[in-house]
Amino acid sequence: MARTPRTLSEPDLELALLRKSVGVLAAGRHACADCGRTPLVGERMYRFGRGSAVCALCTPLRRTEPDAVELVRHFERGHTVRRVTPHAA
Repeated sequence: MARTPRTLSEPDLELALLRKSVGVLAAGRHACADCGRTPLVGERMYRFGRGSAVCALCTPLRRTEPDAVELVRHFERGHTVRRVTPHAA
């Protein structure tokens, strides 16, 4: 007997695509080491020790001073098209 190929319904396809896109976004995001919250663009992240990044809300819970303070930037920073003006020779 020949098997009929399984087809996805439109709602199943939408759900599968949504899950895939959320998984890709979650894999590339930065998160607070304490609360797991994703920081907003423009928010400061505080680095403690080896790669431990903490958001501004969780920093008061730490007893030591941070090793570094970094500003959260948009993920497209450095990947945008810039207008270049030619220099006079």
